[in-house]
Amino acid sequence: MPILVTGFEPFGGMSHNPSQALLEHLPPAVGGVPVATACLPVDSRQVEARLRELYARHRPRVALHLGLAANRAQISLERLAVNLLDFDIPDNAGHRAVDQPVRPGAPLALLTRLPVRAIRQRLHQEGIPAQLSLSAGAYLCNQVMYLALTLLPQEAACGFIHLPPDETLALQRGGAYVPLATQARAVVLALEACLAEHPAEPPSP
Repeated sequence: MPILVTGFEPFGGMSHNPSQALLEHLPPAVGGVPVATACLPVDSRQVEARLRELYARHRPRVALHLGLAANRAQISLERLAVNLLDFDIPDNAGHRAVDQPVRPGAPLALLTRLPVRAIRQRLHQEGIPAQLSLSAGAYLCNQVMYLALTLLPQEAACGFIHLPPDETLALQRGGAYVPLATQARAVVLALEACLAEHPAEPPSP
């Protein structure tokens, strides 16, 4: 049961997304557990099928989903996914959801299954700026988090982390940023915290 880490393709007129770029900077394994990576489409009508495919293929023990929060200066550990799609901008397929549920009839909100306080502590110990965030918003990042919490079994650690701009985006847009190498290190620390909270089951005798 490997670790699965996903990012998103660029969106909103940007040509770069650090959540996609850092996937290439992750090690092949963390704590002896293989790491699989994938880039998700910014397409609200296609992303569920892509997630189902990835979950069926990898059966992940930990699923850490990443996305860009272009107006934040810190790594944001999301606590809640809400059952709402309400887009400020269209997705990459041109669709703009308004007041739509992620899953009709499902709970209004679901709590992350990542140890967000333990992750924040590890990041702060290494001088990496990180904060707890109440919810993942109402765009595709939230959609993916909500789907992960409903599609994966309860024993799987899963949730969402929003990344700030990296140096590439800062050159294009200006403003605060966290270097991509630091963001990749933060993801490894987050995965280590998840493995500490969800140790592997001992082999059957």
